This record gives sequence, C-alpha cells and structure tokens, in this order.
Amino acid sequence: MGRVLRVLGVADRLTMPWKNGGGVTHELAREGEGVAGFGVRLSVADVATDGPFSRFPGVDRVILMLHGGGFRLRRDDGHTVTIDRPHAPFAFVGEDVWDCALLDGPVVDFNVMTDRATRRAEVAMGGPGAVEGRWLLALVDQAVEGLPVAAGDLVEAEGAVTVTGTVVVVRVRAV
Repeated sequence: MGRVLRVLGVADRLTMPWKNGGGVTHELAREGEGVAGFGVRLSVADVATDGPFSRFPGVDRVILMLHGGGFRLRRDDGHTVTIDRPHAPFAFVGEDVWDCALLDGPVVDFNVMTDRATRRAEVAMGGPGAVEGRWLLALVDQAVEGLPVAAGDLVEAEGAVTVTGTVVVVRVRAV
C-alpha cells in the first residue's frame, strides 16, 4: 500500500533561466548532490525558440513533450530525433551537443536529470489505476490516493498509489 508524501503545485516551482541562457525552466523537484549540483532534478521548460540544449556533463537526461507542435533535435554528429508525440520519453546523455528546431510553434517539455554516477531514472506513462514511482506528474485534474491533484502538479509518492487520471511516472534507483 502506498501513500502520498507531498503534492507540489505550480506555486511551489522555482523559475530560472536555462544554463545556456536561451530560455526558462520551472524546477519541480531537486534532491541530492552530484556533478551538476543535484542527484535528481525534475523540471518543466518553456521552449519558445530554436537553439542549443544546455550541456550537463555526467548527467543522464530524459525529456518528453507535454504540449506543443513538436521539435527536432540534431546532435553535432548529424544524428536527428523528432519529438512530435506528447508523452513519448527520449533519453540521452548530457555531454552531447544538441540543437533544437521547433516544428510548429512553442513547446512545453518535462525533463528528468540524474547524476550518472549515483542514480538512474525511468520515465513512463501510467494510470488510471495503480502506479508506482517516486514522482508522478499529473497530466489532468484527478485524485491520487483520494487527494485532489491539479494538472501540472507533481506528487511525491511512496509505494503503489491509485490515480484516477494519466500521470508521468518517474522511478529513480541508486546505482
């Protein structure tokens, strides 16, 4: 049986410029120490223009689009990835040099970053029903273990919890 440890709403977010200064991110949660100043960091970014992704050496990243028309990532070796479906996670390493080109206007994305030396993250979709993960990002207004949660809220949970809507499930394990 699981339980909700806390619910972090929009007012709890810390808004800051991207590391490369090209946009704005809204930090949802951060914990631990690591090469980039955190062990785990979850954030939502507003991507309004084309440009480079910030580099985070020693950090593994997972990104998924929440809203928008999509974007194309081009790595410096020419490899390209198109992210044009909401809620489809894409994992990559923070050392790589990526340029982002928007496909059809601004995008909002969800980012999970972990210090590679200490943690690994798995990001998947879940709900409705029982889900198990350290963090759950609510994609619609719903109840988590009977507590009302708004779309965009981040729920920190322990064990399997019941959700009445769709959530992004983030599981983190030590290495």
